[in-house]
Amino acid sequence: MRRITPEIVVGVAGLGVGGVLVAVALGVTPSDPASIHAPGWVLAICGAVFTVGGVTALAQDFPAVRTAAAGVFVAAMTVVMGWIALYGDAAQFSGGTGLLPPAVDEMLARILFGACALLGLAMFVGGTIHLLRGPRER
Repeated sequence: MRRITPEIVVGVAGLGVGGVLVAVALGVTPSDPASIHAPGWVLAICGAVFTVGGVTALAQDFPAVRTAAAGVFVAAMTVVMGWIALYGDAAQFSGGTGLLPPAVDEMLARILFGACALLGLAMFVGGTIHLLRGPRER
């Protein structure tokens, strides 16, 4: 019998959470529409993030699968961060400094989410170029 490792626990949890989010996004799982604050496609991408995280944890012996899952993970996070920066509802931004007016806190939140989206885009492009070049001889 195979021992249950932390990778298996994390992988199964990621697959489960991701599956539920995708099911809610597709309308398979009933949910209260008032509790959903993003379009279905954004929710489905969030589910994909958890799912590929679970795949990455479970694919310890398959480097190609882990690399592909990592690329999907970065791309999905980049899309979500970009959507939040450009289209996120200002009422849903929370936190802030408490020292600045809410409009300034909203602007700072959008700038930070946008910067994260740009960083994710740079990581995705850089990783794709690295994969396309293939392994280098040393």
